[in-house]
Amino acid sequence: MGLRQGLSGQTMTFLDALEHQVPLLADGATGTMLQRAGLPIGAAPERWNIENPSAVRDVGARYIAAGSDLICTNTFGGSRVSLKRCGLEHKFEPVNRAAVRLAREAISASGQPVFLLGSIGPTGEILEPYGEFSPDAARESFAEHASLLAAAGVDALVCETFADANEAVLAIAGARATELPVLASMTFDQSGRTLMGVTPEQAVAQLCDAGALVVGANCSVGSDVVENIIRAMKAARPSALLLAKPNAGLPQVVDGKAVYAMPFEAMAEFATRMKSQGVAVVGGCCGSTPQHIQAMHAALQRS
Repeated sequence: MGLRQGLSGQTMTFLDALEHQVPLLADGATGTMLQRAGLPIGAAPERWNIENPSAVRDVGARYIAAGSDLICTNTFGGSRVSLKRCGLEHKFEPVNRAAVRLAREAISASGQPVFLLGSIGPTGEILEPYGEFSPDAARESFAEHASLLAAAGVDALVCETFADANEAVLAIAGARATELPVLASMTFDQSGRTLMGVTPEQAVAQLCDAGALVVGANCSVGSDVVENIIRAMKAARPSALLLAKPNAGLPQVVDGKAVYAMPFEAMAEFATRMKSQGVAVVGGCCGSTPQHIQAMHAALQRS
């Protein structure tokens, strides 16, 4: 698993691919895609790994068909701590193992050499001294989650959508214990900082120094914000391998649902600009669809 054919016909690992292909095209949103398929607003997407596996498998399959070089597991909120809030902590192992299996099935059925990344999100708790969640408990939670995803068969781990750099560093530490490649990204608002006040310069330094192989920004309102973050990160740490996965624009509430109106062409143009910046991984986050990824794939092929 985790091998693909290079231009010379030789098999490539995920690390090889990062070195030889700039950028790798990631997938787009999972949660909002599942909501389109009927997942109730506010329901944990991870629940469908068991309750509606075909819908989860289909999301991965559609992104692969659109041209993604890598897809992520439906495990963003799959830690035991996160699952406890929706009453699923007792299904920690089956929920996560099912997510990896469903993604692997989508990859296998496609016949395409696609990499699988295990998604790890924040715990949702506030760390001491501002909250009551201890750093040790957070590190243990991340390590447990990463270990299970690694054992289930992912190629790498991505710690994503963090606002607190301290929590992101703990997540990286837990993920690195698996010895798999670790990617890490934070989410920024229009001010250019995270909700906890972290700047791009601080983020790239702390995430890289913690040992993440690829660092960057995801979610983060839209492509303009992410592009500014990436430029700031690149200026602060020119040697860093960067990741850029913006939302499909600002959501608007229509009939009680969040609607993302970013045109496919705009996301394609963003991908081209990220390629010119030497970004290692580009893709989409909330609101992005297989059509966005398909447009990005076509643009990257042309550029």
